[in-house]
Amino acid sequence: METVAVFSALTTIGLFVFAVSGALTALRNDLDLFSVSVMAFVTGVGGGTIRDVLLGQFPVWWIADPGAVLICLAGAATAVIAQPIITSRLSALIWADAMGLSVFAVLGAQAALEAESPAIIAIFMGTVTAAFGGIVRDVLLNEPSLLLRQEIYATAALTGAAVYVGAVYLGLGDGASAITAALTTFVIRAAAILFNIQLPKFSRPRKDEL
Repeated sequence: METVAVFSALTTIGLFVFAVSGALTALRNDLDLFSVSVMAFVTGVGGGTIRDVLLGQFPVWWIADPGAVLICLAGAATAVIAQPIITSRLSALIWADAMGLSVFAVLGAQAALEAESPAIIAIFMGTVTAAFGGIVRDVLLNEPSLLLRQEIYATAALTGAAVYVGAVYLGLGDGASAITAALTTFVIRAAAILFNIQLPKFSRPRKDEL
């Protein structure tokens, strides 16, 4: 029962904060209220939808749990109401996105393990679930995707998913593993945001080096 409560709470938190990030991105683009709601919903459920399609699980998770729609709408409403007092919408959406990334990295890996996927696939699905809602959001709004920047983003989700899968296999327990992995993901992503930690990039050699 405690494990069910942990995952239920994580799902609610993840949906809400991802919806907030989607709504704030739409508000930064001066979209109308309907479009803000759509972007909140797409960001909230996008990653999990892609995960379920890849795993062949139908209907996808939010159709079986329509409460997800209400949570996304609540996130959109919160973003709209709070935006006048938010100092920086960009900063707020980056941190909301970081929280959503942390939670969905775990939820994606857990869903894959429940589908009896191998460990490596569970880690991959955790990363997909965490990152692809934001990717869909950014593509629809023609925003630069965090995944394609040098920032540590998908790498944080990948690490968190790996921590969750590893902890479960070591017998830590689903609830404790989920909390540990979510915190790990958030700490990594937060460090990248605060200290501008980036992955190395490969530069093309100059002509005189060829």
